[in-house]
Amino acid sequence: MRAKSIKGKSIQEIKSALVNSLADGYTPTLAFVFLSNKHGTEAICALMNDHGIAVFGATTTSEFTEEGVETDGIAILLLDINPAYFKIVLKDFGTGSVYEAASEIGEVGIQTFAHPAFIMSAANFTVHNDEEVITGLVDKAGEEVTIVGGMAGEPVNFTGIVFTNDASSSNGLISIILDQDKISLKGMAVSGWKSMGTKKVITACKGSWIYAIDNLPATEVFKKYLGEDIFSGSSSGDIIKTNMNYPLQFERPGGSPLNIPFVSFNTTEQSVMIPGIAIEGSAFRFSLPPDFDIVESVIESSRKIKEKELTEADALVVFSCVARLDSLGPMAAMELEGLAETWARPMVGFFCLGEFGRVADGKSEFHGSTVSWVALKEK
Repeated sequence: MRAKSIKGKSIQEIKSALVNSLADGYTPTLAFVFLSNKHGTEAICALMNDHGIAVFGATTTSEFTEEGVETDGIAILLLDINPAYFKIVLKDFGTGSVYEAASEIGEVGIQTFAHPAFIMSAANFTVHNDEEVITGLVDKAGEEVTIVGGMAGEPVNFTGIVFTNDASSSNGLISIILDQDKISLKGMAVSGWKSMGTKKVITACKGSWIYAIDNLPATEVFKKYLGEDIFSGSSSGDIIKTNMNYPLQFERPGGSPLNIPFVSFNTTEQSVMIPGIAIEGSAFRFSLPPDFDIVESVIESSRKIKEKELTEADALVVFSCVARLDSLGPMAAMELEGLAETWARPMVGFFCLGEFGRVADGKSEFHGSTVSWVALKEK
């Protein structure tokens, strides 16, 4: 399986790059397409349709290839994979159940291939429980199933679009289902953040807002453990935006912690906003400030898998949380460079609003503030 990555700031640039890629007789059948909302999805899908290329697409604010990060651009990974080895499914769940939509995709997977793997994206971060994506797939396809992916959208209002050649949704799931008897997928979801302090419990909340922690005003607890600097972000009235350097590490039964950044404070109500639904009774710990060890843990995960599980790959797909871009600064680019250098193959990815991926013990989970990456190799 041959892979090529292309990127550009406009549809015209992508069109030129695609023509150049095809000049040597290359005939891709599949494209991972990650792009800014400002470009729209219709034009890029029309271009891919003209060349008979199936599309797995998601919108974002920042995307990347092995050549570096783009902002408000377009990044595409082209693969000449046998069409019999994959199937793309998009489910618009509207106001319905994410679990049911994910279950339907899982059912399609096991009906299509004996050993399916799922690369996912989802739109509508704020309304639904994203762990239901994992639950729905696992209930149909089994606990050992491979699931990798990231939430579409941008971090201003947490909205995005997932799309394929003839359909799109701002409230749905998209999956490329791969035949693992034909394509090897090896990867991992890695955070690198270390926890600190004692366990805290949410004792009052509504929607995305946490009002009390251990029966104390939420902002008091944050100030005590993280200091006054966390209140120094840009403000609009009572709302102060924060950096995302200290993700909250929420406990979950039988799995790794779920890392969720906090994004805003309400100084009048002394509450804290997270990009998701807060649940009363949830327990969490704070995180230590970011350092280079966080980056090294991601790169080391790829080195180990390359050494022990997959000595070479055809392509690499990466889903990195947008919180890492904010928290790590230039180190976020170093992290991606390290992954690209490990495999030395074409790569594509985007900074997303939450990630799906396998942790070290082999279990697929939903994550935040994490990098979920997967290497692909035709058998």
